[in-house]
Amino acid sequence: MVCFVCLIHIPKNPLVICNPVTGEFIRLPEATTTPLRLNTDRVRMQGQAGFGFQPKTNEYKVIKIWIRHVQRANDWVFDRVILEINTLGAPSWRTVEVDPRISISSLKYPTCVNGVLHWIKFEGQQKSILCFCFEGERLQPFPSPPHVFGIHDNRRISMGELKGFLYICDLNFFVDVTMWVMNEHGIEESWTKVYNIETSVNSLGYPISPRYGLCWPVKPFDAILLYHSCNCFIYFEPEKYGYKVFRIRGTRSKSVEVIPHIPSLISLKDVVKGDNIEVFSIHSRCAKYKLWEESEVLFLAQEFV
Repeated sequence: MVCFVCLIHIPKNPLVICNPVTGEFIRLPEATTTPLRLNTDRVRMQGQAGFGFQPKTNEYKVIKIWIRHVQRANDWVFDRVILEINTLGAPSWRTVEVDPRISISSLKYPTCVNGVLHWIKFEGQQKSILCFCFEGERLQPFPSPPHVFGIHDNRRISMGELKGFLYICDLNFFVDVTMWVMNEHGIEESWTKVYNIETSVNSLGYPISPRYGLCWPVKPFDAILLYHSCNCFIYFEPEKYGYKVFRIRGTRSKSVEVIPHIPSLISLKDVVKGDNIEVFSIHSRCAKYKLWEESEVLFLAQEFV
């Protein structure tokens, strides 16, 4: 799978797929379902997008999931899920039927492994994993690691993919970081705890908001590089029984988001099927415009904790 970036849209603009190395991007067709059309005083639509690759057909696909809530008395109540799918190069979106028994408050951390998109599903205080298989086109529950998805107000959980494996990273009560890896995709018993880093995360500082109270593995497995959302990296080598902390310097931003990315020079023109999608370049369109972040020079400074 070539690594591209799916940029989430604002309501009036379409989704964009971009290769940050080449600067190429494409705009996806406007979806059939949009919040501007369906949001009313008594109906609210919350959207989530996911981007993935189907190996058997060698196709890149984008999923849009709309979570529909309706107002009853003074409360907003979950109503149903609307799911749409687009294959890169196709001129339109298709609607896929969703099991009406599936209830969702919100979805986070879309992660594609083995032709399957995964999300962490939030339903009240309960968390679980939900997945969509591109081949079978079915939204369904997915096995979770043991004793991770309980009701823990201070627990911050993230999910991602490293070296073709699905992982769960659990920052528990800001005291220790635990990483689980699914060694055999789809097999619940294959969830394995690979790291438990006992570190006083308090010494790194507290996240600005609960949203940023997360750790993201960036590089496995003999040694692991974690991004902690207090704007620092944690480098951990199990055999040396210790860790090093490197603070991100050179930016005025207090909240930095890190996305693991595999650089690729493959053109989007070679990936998109069909001849109806125009490929644009951010360099030709935006060369005269610079964000103030682009002039910053970031560096890492080791902190001794």
